[in-house]
Amino acid sequence: MAYAAYREHPGRTQAANATAFHVLDVAVASSDARSVRQLVARCADAGVVRSEPLLNDRGSQESDAPRVRLMIRLPLASYAQLLHGLIEALPSGEIGRLVTWPDHLVRCGLSHGR
Repeated sequence: MAYAAYREHPGRTQAANATAFHVLDVAVASSDARSVRQLVARCADAGVVRSEPLLNDRGSQESDAPRVRLMIRLPLASYAQLLHGLIEALPSGEIGRLVTWPDHLVRCGLSHGR
């Protein structure tokens, strides 16, 4: 079952020093999702906002294990730390594109993202 929890954050009209959040998609074997969540928990202001099972996915080249897509919210300043940790911990995971928080909300069908 997918879980989504969205938290309001300062928008573009807020103070200039407000943190701008982005969302990174990562696809991993479901057995590795816990490791990714632990890695994300060690990054400042980062968190998994959505987890989706990939039902029609054929797995990776290494395994046919069921996979999940984790959508990780993070400030741009934490991107390098998170990316480095993901590459070290999960060489078989797939790292998707990085989008802004408003673009992520629009992608999820919420028209007030923009």
